[in-house]
Amino acid sequence: MQRSRLQEIQEKRLKTAIRYAYETVPFYHRKLDMAGIRPGNIRSMDDFAKIPFTTKEEMQASPLGDVVSKGVCLDRCIKTTTSGSTGFPLTVLLSRASEDFRGALWARAFWENGLRPRDRIAVIRDPHFFSKRIGFFERLGIFRRVNISVFDAPELQLSQLEAFRPDVLRGYPSSLAILADFCRSGSRCIDPRLVFTGSELLNEFDRKSIASAFQCELLDCYGSIEFGLLAWECKEHVGYHMNIDGVVIEFVRDGEPVSFGERGEIVCTSLDNSAMPLLRYRLGDEGVPVEECCPSHRTLPLVKMLEGRSDDFLITLDGRRISPLVFGPFPFETLEGIRQFKVIQEKRDRLRFQIVLVRALPKNDQVFTEAEGRIQKLFGEKMQIDFEVLDRIQRDHSGKIRNVISRVHRQRIRRVPD
Repeated sequence: MQRSRLQEIQEKRLKTAIRYAYETVPFYHRKLDMAGIRPGNIRSMDDFAKIPFTTKEEMQASPLGDVVSKGVCLDRCIKTTTSGSTGFPLTVLLSRASEDFRGALWARAFWENGLRPRDRIAVIRDPHFFSKRIGFFERLGIFRRVNISVFDAPELQLSQLEAFRPDVLRGYPSSLAILADFCRSGSRCIDPRLVFTGSELLNEFDRKSIASAFQCELLDCYGSIEFGLLAWECKEHVGYHMNIDGVVIEFVRDGEPVSFGERGEIVCTSLDNSAMPLLRYRLGDEGVPVEECCPSHRTLPLVKMLEGRSDDFLITLDGRRISPLVFGPFPFETLEGIRQFKVIQEKRDRLRFQIVLVRALPKNDQVFTEAEGRIQKLFGEKMQIDFEVLDRIQRDHSGKIRNVISRVHRQRIRRVPD
């Protein structure tokens, strides 16, 4: 469809979603009343921006009956939870219709990128999200899949993949990077036609490593438990196509929309979930929307860069914010054989680097001295830096690995005058 037609559909669905949330969800009825807003007041996107943001903390603090639509049968909903990687998880309820719609959005992204009906699909993820149902199409030999635990050792994962011989491989970037490294070191491999990553921030280091090991194209997807698939890459690799027919995605800074090409916090509104609607929900990630169109002529708008959670940005000594995408290969541009890495800002003036190497290096090796110099040039000369060479980096309980973590509270940051 033309972009203008897609936007018309989005706006129509948005007005319906706002009215539905106001009339059936006690949480939103009170929230809009307190803001002096009625659904009939929302006539344009400018009016929509007057609705207050919803935070994860608000949803967590509310009884389930307060945030779920009245009349919804909880036993007929799909219940899932966010990973809780930045705190306590949030329980999210989906209607069956919403689950089907979100499945269609995923199918569209895969289909547009070359998925075929008879493809065998292997998914490496947290076992908590393994589907207990086998779709009727799988019984017919269409989109057959195998689920593999992200917590299994790479050798066991590879054995299962060799037995299944997938055409398509899906997984977290961190887990596929570990598997790719294992394949290289053991001279064993599989040959999928397509690789899809998601659920974690994909850095350039892991992208190249995975694509090189499996000798195929890697396509990244961006989504969340709360909203399903939000945006996805196509083979042009010029950005991520946003699913504006299923969600309204805003990019804001200090409560105001950013311009094209500027970084903003991602705020989402669901257009499909009748069980647990979310209006202007602060997802916690950041991205850069762009005005340009994709050379593929796909009309879904683009977000050029996804830069991870707001609390994954690191802070320099003079108050600048550093994107997590800076790292990998920085600051180890001259060091080959990095299997994993993690950066933790313990304090405003202290950074800790955890790395897993193919071969051990002494702590006084020149490569660490050079890396320290690069880091201090970016963050400030008085930044204290610790290097830890480990056998492996611990996953969190969801099976993911956050490569960049800041433990510095942004509220306490004050910029140092020049």
